[in-house]
Amino acid sequence: MNSRIFLLNYGCAVNRAEGEAMAGVLASRGFTIVDSEDDADLVLVNTCGVKTPTENKILHRLKNIRRDKEIVVAGCLPRIIGVNRILEVRNVKGVIGPAAGEEVLKAVQTVLSGGRYIRLDGGDFNNLLPCLRENPVIRRIVISQGCLGACSYCATRLARGRLRSYSVEEIVTSIRRSVKDGVREVWLSSQDNSVYGMDRGSSIVELLEKIAEVEGLFLVRIGMMNPRGVLNHLDGIVEALKNKRFFKFIHIPLQSGSNRILEDMNRGYSVEDFARIILRLRKEIPKISVETDVIVGYPTESREDFEKTLEALRTLEPDFLNISKFYARPGTSASRLPQLPSKIVAERSRILSKLALEIKEKRSSAWVDWEGLALVDEKGIVPVSLIARNMSYRPIVLKQNVEIGSFIRVHVTSHKPNFLVGEVVDKDLDEAEVIRLLEKENHASISLS
Repeated sequence: MNSRIFLLNYGCAVNRAEGEAMAGVLASRGFTIVDSEDDADLVLVNTCGVKTPTENKILHRLKNIRRDKEIVVAGCLPRIIGVNRILEVRNVKGVIGPAAGEEVLKAVQTVLSGGRYIRLDGGDFNNLLPCLRENPVIRRIVISQGCLGACSYCATRLARGRLRSYSVEEIVTSIRRSVKDGVREVWLSSQDNSVYGMDRGSSIVELLEKIAEVEGLFLVRIGMMNPRGVLNHLDGIVEALKNKRFFKFIHIPLQSGSNRILEDMNRGYSVEDFARIILRLRKEIPKISVETDVIVGYPTESREDFEKTLEALRTLEPDFLNISKFYARPGTSASRLPQLPSKIVAERSRILSKLALEIKEKRSSAWVDWEGLALVDEKGIVPVSLIARNMSYRPIVLKQNVEIGSFIRVHVTSHKPNFLVGEVVDKDLDEAEVIRLLEKENHASISLS
């Protein structure tokens, strides 16, 4: 009987893509990927180590996996906290690092044969590996490993190292194959998409231009890009985002509204740089959705620094805001600084969350009565609901029964801070009509004042 594998997949889009690839490698070699721990012979835990709460959650789950199950631990966490810390929680027989690729096959085979396999280097994720997607219509494409930054708080760069970009040809080939396999939404993922290709004489703009030439009915979501890299390619990124192939969406972390804190974080840009990017994008692409990240409670953050963050957010009004309390991560320079009292961090987080809710409420309300094209891309949390994304990557909750992966015309009837609510106007669009609507959406605008 073939051995059965259960995958616990944690973390960012890159990590989850690597989990899908490891599952694909194992399935292609005769293993059966199952949906529950109880049905498995071995549990593959693909870990993330970006935040302390995430680490604690994963280690708690690892500790409580059934004792009759073999375990292989993969991903960033072993490199961040060390193999010994993993073994203290659970004496697993297999540990591998991030971007493991086909290395997972050796680890799983060795552990199931009664041996031990512990190796944190040597893996090399390949975009052309077989892949078992979590969502049948979404493909996460990893365009590079590592980054060029040296942020004082980041442990992920310690786990993944310096920038290693995959070739434009490999990425485009992977997208073509995915589209032929039914994918309708492609995510371009990495630690920092803006620096893609700088290690091999290419650039993110060149990659986007080549992707725009790929034929087929699909849309592309460009993942996180740091401001410093965006500034180097701002003209080209703006022009690429105007192409109908790409969602009008950008994820650029601010992290702090204080230049002093940005300098302490070693981020390499100013608040004014960030604002210039956002204002340029909104001027040229009025419907663009802006997502950003903020760290609250960095060790050197004063009350004045925090107030500057609030002011920056009030001024720029990002559509989506991810708030993270600062947690000292092993091996980072920020972990050696005196930490702010947890009470202060919690208070600032509450204030920031309240402001974020107010901004999201305002930005979402402008979409009520909008009507246009959307792609149905996932099942909702509420029973019998689906989620569609319009060209600005706004989530629209639907109650009608439509096929995942289909393009529809939708009318927005109401809103919540985190999503819109809509009704399907037309679910029987042919390819020509979808293309016509994409062109129309590309040149339309919406007032968010």
